[in-house]
Amino acid sequence: MSPRISVLVPVYNARPYVRQAIESVLRQTYRDFELILLEDGSTDGTANLVHDLAAGDRRAIVLGGEHRGYVHWLNVGLHEARGEFIARMDADDICRPERFAAQVRFLDAEANCVAVGCQADRIDPDGDPIDHWDVPLDHHEIDARHLRGMGGSIIHPSVMMRRAAVVAVKGYNPTYEPAEDLDLFLRLAEIGRLANLPASLLSYRVHDRCVSFARAAEQSKWSARAVADAWARRGHAGAPPAPPERSGTPSTDELMWSWVRRAFAAGNFGTARKHALRLVRRRPLEARRWMLMAGACLGPGAGIVRRLLPMRVGPYESNQAAAARVVDCA
Repeated sequence: MSPRISVLVPVYNARPYVRQAIESVLRQTYRDFELILLEDGSTDGTANLVHDLAAGDRRAIVLGGEHRGYVHWLNVGLHEARGEFIARMDADDICRPERFAAQVRFLDAEANCVAVGCQADRIDPDGDPIDHWDVPLDHHEIDARHLRGMGGSIIHPSVMMRRAAVVAVKGYNPTYEPAEDLDLFLRLAEIGRLANLPASLLSYRVHDRCVSFARAAEQSKWSARAVADAWARRGHAGAPPAPPERSGTPSTDELMWSWVRRAFAAGNFGTARKHALRLVRRRPLEARRWMLMAGACLGPGAGIVRRLLPMRVGPYESNQAAAARVVDCA
């Protein structure tokens, strides 16, 4: 008898995180699923770990072993999947135990919905909380955002989709990688409705090897192409809006700086202090890093100090940008 859900998990060099990701799937309260682990030729020992984990549960199988890219393996997984629903998951994220149950319940109740995601909480590489990731619930708002190139309006590793719908739109198009999820959701919206659940059912891990950071400029380019092609398919007049532009790959320091600010704003002061301290240790002679650290240590009291002092920490600046700012002000 076929399982109700086929869970597709691409895996590539994810040894620090993959055990936690797989175990979070295997511990779902809804248990009628198969877990298809798509091993993309890892070189860090991940493959052996994935095979060991899969051997302990009859619902799990491992496919792949050759480095072909995750879109290739996602389509292989779609071909092999037996479930009525396709659930996505990434090898560095964590599912809440009730995620599958909630999404199956929603899809069973909403026959015209072809894909449903959920809210998420961002965590850092250590698994500590950064902030909450809000996504819209309504089909029209989700699709409108996608048509502006705003990927992440359905968080890809949070989604559960009807397999028949994904097959009907011919699965993932590798042409658009690394914006293949945006392209897929645009095409799915042309045959059915999209939705997100209001509950946070995924911990989304951010780190410097995330595709959205490591391939930011490339993702921006192919998001624009996916949007333009969707406008053409739908017969919209005029030119599509330009998606948010992202140039270059952010540095590790830039990422940590953003994690400090996000974690602080969300009230996760421990996470903010941890990354602020790491930034100070990396460049102890930069005054702005000490200011950031001081604010993180003050926690809620930082707001009072900020109102009293004219200095602002602001977003991350490289040494070159800071020097240019000083010259411009001179």
